Amino acid sequence: MNTRIIAFFAILVALFGIDAAAFSQVDAPDELVTVFNKTPLEFDLHKSIYSNEAQIFTALYEGLCTYDPASLDPVPAVASSWTKSSDGKTYTFSLRPTARWSDGTRVVAADFKNSWLRLLKLNGDYATFCDIILGAHDFRLGITKDVGTVGIETPDDRTLIVKLVRPAAYFTRLLCHHSFAPIHPSMLKAEGWQARIPFPVNGPYRFVSYDASGLKLEKNPYYWDAGAVAIPKLSMLFSDDDVLASKMFNNDQVQWLAGPGDFDSILLQSAIQINPIFATHYWYFNCQVAPWDDARVREALACLVPWDSVRSSDYYAVIAQTLVLPLPGYSEARGITETDKNKALQLLKDAGYPEGQGLPTVRLCYAQGSKDSERVATEFQKAWENALPTLSVDLAPVDSSQYYELVDKGKVDYTLANSTWIGDFADPEAFLQMWASESPLNNAGYKSQSFTETLEKSYARDGKERMSFLAKAETILLQEAAVLPIYHGLAASVIDTDLVNGWYQNALDIHPYKYLKFGTPQVQPNIAKAKQPQNSSL
Repeated sequence: MNTRIIAFFAILVALFGIDAAAFSQVDAPDELVTVFNKTPLEFDLHKSIYSNEAQIFTALYEGLCTYDPASLDPVPAVASSWTKSSDGKTYTFSLRPTARWSDGTRVVAADFKNSWLRLLKLNGDYATFCDIILGAHDFRLGITKDVGTVGIETPDDRTLIVKLVRPAAYFTRLLCHHSFAPIHPSMLKAEGWQARIPFPVNGPYRFVSYDASGLKLEKNPYYWDAGAVAIPKLSMLFSDDDVLASKMFNNDQVQWLAGPGDFDSILLQSAIQINPIFATHYWYFNCQVAPWDDARVREALACLVPWDSVRSSDYYAVIAQTLVLPLPGYSEARGITETDKNKALQLLKDAGYPEGQGLPTVRLCYAQGSKDSERVATEFQKAWENALPTLSVDLAPVDSSQYYELVDKGKVDYTLANSTWIGDFADPEAFLQMWASESPLNNAGYKSQSFTETLEKSYARDGKERMSFLAKAETILLQEAAVLPIYHGLAASVIDTDLVNGWYQNALDIHPYKYLKFGTPQVQPNIAKAKQPQNSSL
């Protein structure tokens, strides 16, 4: 909305009492523009891993359940309702007869079954989340090829039955994740999804175009709840230019900065949204290569780190001594927090590397331009080279635009790399499952029988006992130093929540586009406000 119009409107409201709500409805924009950081986009639900994609997918796809925008509790979506068996291991979902793909065809129960089986066949990044489903583990690992062994049944087009290996209180929360949304039958065997845009989707919006200038979406007229979708068009731009993004927000060219932004230059400071989220930034060892596959060697290096300096509150709002952000009822996990040179030297001696002799060069890989990653890497380098004179530690920055892709696919040589993981549901398993030896998300190649056994023991438990076993599993992971947590994340966005209603701060930093609508913007500080008359009789 043009700032001059806002200023004129402010004067009219002050002098003549014009109704603000009426004005906003008449003059509200018909397009919401969001700016995300520039990362490669993957539209295949089963190959996507980035948080930008997860946010965009709230517009394009919808599963059986979706997130409540404020609480993140699961609410009915394609499934109008569901029931759970008395033993907690069988869920029966009833699909809406009005659920449609954006080409007008019906969404049926088989669409979910076929999509989930595809995820398992690909053994994709989130396939381990399906292990809670009966038979899914053996099917995704190829131990059996019989789809009949997987606990997903479709007695008719509107009924989906899912059988679990054990009760899982978080199951419907898990189903809100985009990897459990259905894929259109025409895309089940498709490759190169970008080139096939626009393809059918089942969310509140559908594709218009995607190119170098950005992604454009429009309201999906076939969406079952189309009447509740208030904003006709969405536009997503992608940039790492903080200054440019802020200028565009200040000039009313965009309404939401979902990543980039120079907060000091934002004129409407109340639009800056910062809140802690279920996320952790950490460094991790390449556990697939000797000698870093030896927990004693990893722990020794971890015991030489000056953790008070590395995790200083001078740098981070919420330091992380554990991988999982402590939750109500979950705070027993213990990581490495103290420097202990004597212990480190003993561990190295036991592993066959007295005082570090014989250890190969340590390569610390991080995204070029990341000042914090460079700072931490430099701290590691100084600590290890000072304590172990024969050890060589190299800094290995990688082009930031390709960093995650190159590291995740093993295309760069590294000893330690860093990453940030955002939990997909508010439960410790959202972090711990990825370190299971068979998990496709286990890029570190970490393998630990004690970790796996302890994690598996938690499956048969519930409540406090379950949380206790999960904490023991995490403690093993941390003490074996496969992962070195640094800080827990904060979500930072710039959005005027008076202008864009339905956007709430939450722990997963997910804001379903379906619930957003335009309201009345705040007047920015560079816009003249009408002077209130001093005499009420005037």
